[in-house]
Amino acid sequence: MRKADSVRQLILIAFALALMLTLACPGARAQTSAAPPAASVDNGKKIFSRAGCYACHGMQGEGTNLAPAIAPPPLELPAMIGYLRKPTGKMPAVPVAAASDQQLGDIYAFLKSLAPASNSESLTGNADNGKKLFASYGCYQCHGHQGAGAATAPRIAATALSLAGVIRYVRAPTGQMPPYASKVVSDQDLADIYAFLKTFPLPAPASSIPLLNQ
Repeated sequence: MRKADSVRQLILIAFALALMLTLACPGARAQTSAAPPAASVDNGKKIFSRAGCYACHGMQGEGTNLAPAIAPPPLELPAMIGYLRKPTGKMPAVPVAAASDQQLGDIYAFLKSLAPASNSESLTGNADNGKKLFASYGCYQCHGHQGAGAATAPRIAATALSLAGVIRYVRAPTGQMPPYASKVVSDQDLADIYAFLKTFPLPAPASSIPLLNQ
């Protein structure tokens, strides 16, 4: 196998594992700079094909029995790139030498162009209403009043998931969280709750906490 093919295979494995692990942990943080500008859908399509991403995720990113659906992407671009650079668990890191931020941004743009999961792209959330809905739907009972997490559920404040990713997860969650159909919680309600959760800052990095660095 040529070195270039090995690198492409590494990118495929890392990309698949990153998205699966992050879907299971909605509180994953972004650990990179802002999204690269002027992403190219056409170039993203070519990279998606050359790297063999379709072998696990399907030609349209619809998912297969090997890997989840990734069109539209369930993560915001900075969060996806950050996770690929510094993953957790057994997943190997994807260095810039293997795939630049711009190349990952192009793949992201291609995936967004394929199949919007809902009308989330056109929704504008209202944080004030989201705060009320967060309480009225009882989200605080598991996630805490400010979405900081508790023993029963993870942190969801300042989530790294995209709105489309949140909607997808709420409709078909994993673990002990019950599913919420659109007849129970509308996409607009979720957009408002999402806007509320985005008003909270990211938690301080471990490196800034003296007790964790002794």
